[in-house]
Amino acid sequence: MISPILLNIPKINKFTPISNPHNDSIRLKQQSDICALSFGSKNKVREFNEELASLNNIRCARCNQHMLSEKKYNLLLEQMSQVKNGKELENLLLQNKQYISEDNQPILTDLNKINKENPDIDSALTLKKIHEHAPKIYAETCQNNINLIKLVTEKLYMSDNNRNVYLKIIDKLNLHKDFYPYKLTDFSAIMNESLRDTDYARKEKLYNKVMLHQTKAFKYYKNIANSNIGNTEPKKALVELGKTLFQKSQSEISLISKNNPKDDDSNKILICKSCTQQTKNNSRYFKASDDPENLKNRFTQYLQDINRAISNNELHVNKNYLNLLIQNLRKTSGNTIVLNTNDRQFLEYKKSFLDFPFEDFENLPCPKCNAKMMTHFQRENVFKKIQESTSIRDINNIIKENKEYLPPKSKQLADKFQDIFIRDPYITETLLRKQMTDYVRKLDRIELDKFVKQIKEKVNNSELSNNEKGEIYNTIKALRQFDRNAKTLYHSSKLKELLINSPMCKDYNKIDLKNDTDEFLTIIEILQGPVLHSTKLRKEENYSWSKTFAERIFRKSTLTQDHLIARNNGGTDDINNKIGLHRECNQLKGKKSLYQWYNEDPQIENNMTNYLKETNKNIKNKKLNNYDDYSLNIANKIYYLCGGRSKIKDEFNNKN
Repeated sequence: MISPILLNIPKINKFTPISNPHNDSIRLKQQSDICALSFGSKNKVREFNEELASLNNIRCARCNQHMLSEKKYNLLLEQMSQVKNGKELENLLLQNKQYISEDNQPILTDLNKINKENPDIDSALTLKKIHEHAPKIYAETCQNNINLIKLVTEKLYMSDNNRNVYLKIIDKLNLHKDFYPYKLTDFSAIMNESLRDTDYARKEKLYNKVMLHQTKAFKYYKNIANSNIGNTEPKKALVELGKTLFQKSQSEISLISKNNPKDDDSNKILICKSCTQQTKNNSRYFKASDDPENLKNRFTQYLQDINRAISNNELHVNKNYLNLLIQNLRKTSGNTIVLNTNDRQFLEYKKSFLDFPFEDFENLPCPKCNAKMMTHFQRENVFKKIQESTSIRDINNIIKENKEYLPPKSKQLADKFQDIFIRDPYITETLLRKQMTDYVRKLDRIELDKFVKQIKEKVNNSELSNNEKGEIYNTIKALRQFDRNAKTLYHSSKLKELLINSPMCKDYNKIDLKNDTDEFLTIIEILQGPVLHSTKLRKEENYSWSKTFAERIFRKSTLTQDHLIARNNGGTDDINNKIGLHRECNQLKGKKSLYQWYNEDPQIENNMTNYLKETNKNIKNKKLNNYDDYSLNIANKIYYLCGGRSKIKDEFNNKN
C-alpha cells in the first residue's frame, strides 16, 4: 500500500471546505503528513452528518446499489401519489430505475408489457394488473428453469443415471403447474436432490444459475404480494408501491466499526437500508463471510461517488478525510481489505475530472464509429449475465444480443468468435481459445505490415540524415526479427521496450513517429487483450476464458468522456470541451489534435452530427438545464479548429 504522501494531500489542522480540484495544482504539489480528523466542534460534526445523509445517487459501500436520501425518498413517494396512468408510472420508474433494487427490476418489464397491451390504462387498473402478474412472473421463471434443466439433459453429455435424476426432478417440479403457493424452500429442496444423487461435473453451476433466477423472481413476487396494492385506494396504493420499490434503497450512516469513536467522521460510511439490516448485529459494517475483493471493489466505487460529492461542494470535509477512511477500513478488516497502488491512482485520476453529465444517456452513437455506446449501468447488467452464464452458447447469445454496442476492433473479434461457434456449436474452451489466438496473430501481422509501411513512407519522404534513417530501419529489422521469434507479438513487454526506447520515439522535429508507434501498440493491445489474457482468471472456479473474453470486449464498448482539446494542450474540463467516445475509440484517438483526428476519417462528420442530435433529444427528454447550447458550442469549436468544416455548425446554428 502506497504512502499517503504519494497522493499529494497537503497537511491541514482544521476544517476547510475542499475547493475545486482543478484550481489546486499548487496545493497538490505540496507534501503532507497524516493528521487526525478534527472539525473542532460538535456543530461541525452535526453538519457533516446532515450533508452525508442528504447525498443522492451514491452507491452503497456494501452492495453497490444506488441510494437516495430521505428527502429524495419522500419526494419520490409524493410523485408516485400523483401518477394518473400506466404510462406516467412507467416513465417515473424509468427515470429512477437506478434506485430500484435488482429484485424489483421485473416491474419495469411488466409495466412496459401492460402499457403496450393497454395504451390508455389508468393507475388503478395498472396496479391491479401488477398485483395479478407477480405470481405469474414467478410461475414463468419456474417454467423457464424447468426448460433449462430439460435442455441440459438433451444437449449436454451426461451418464444415463445423471440424466434420469434430472428427469425425475423435472417431473416433481411439473406437479406444481401454477407454482402457487409454491415456496422457494420447496423448490430448493427438490433441486438439492441433484447435488446428492448425481455426480454430474457441472451440477453446482446449474444449481446456482437456476436458484439465482428463482430467488430473484420469488423475492419480487413476495414484495408485490405483501405490498397490498391491489385492495387499496389508488393514491395510497401508489405510495405503497413506492415504498416497496424504493424503501430499501434509502441511505443510512453506518459505523465502519462500532469499537471506534462514534463522533469520528472517518468511521462513518453510507450503506443502504437493506445492508443495514444485514449488518445490524455486527460490530463492523461488513461481515466475516463477505468476499474481501468484492467488498474492496464496491468500496472503491463508493469513494468515487464521495469524491464527486466533494468536488461539487455537496460534502465539506477535512482534506485527509478519504485517506483516513481508507486506513480505517484497512485496520478494521484486519488488512483483508486493502487498496493497492492502482486503486489509489484511479481515485486520484477521478478527482481530476468533473463528471460528464451525459454518461447515463443510453444508446448514444459514438462520434467516431457510430455504434451505440454502453452506459456503466448497461455494462454492469451485461457483466452479470456473463457471470451467470454456464456455456459458450450463453456467451455467444450475450454477444449477439449486444453486438450493436461494439466498436470496430472489438466487433471484429466478436464476429470471429461467433463464426467459430456457428461452425462448431459443441467446441471446447481450449479449442476456441486456440483458434481465436491464431486469428489474432494474423491480425497482428496485418497491423505490423501497415505500421512498417507507414513508417517507411514517412522516413523516405523526410529530410532525415542517413544516420537517422539507418537507426529507424535497424529498429524495423529488429521488430521483424522479434515477430518471428516471439510466440505472440504483444504478449511480452519486450515489444514495448523495443519500440518506446527506439529512435522512432525520438523528437526529430522533422517527422513525428511517436504517435504512430503509440497507435500501433494500442491497436495490438485492443486485439490481443481479450484473447491472450492472464490464466489466473481461467483457473478460478466458475470463470472461463470465454467469460473473460466477453467482459473485455464489452469493457471497450463503454461510454467515456474525451476532451476535444487535450487538457495538456490548454483544454478546459468544461462540458463544452467534452464529448462521449467508446473506450476503444478514445484509446485510438490518443494524443492526436482535434484537427488531425477529425480530418483523418470523412465519416466522423456525419457520426458527430448523429451524436449531437441524439444528445439534444436526451437533454430535452430528461429536462436538463444549462445544456441547451451544448451541440452548438461543440459545432462551433469544430468549425474554428478543423479548417472551417461548417456542416455541423450549419446543422445546429438554429439550435436544431
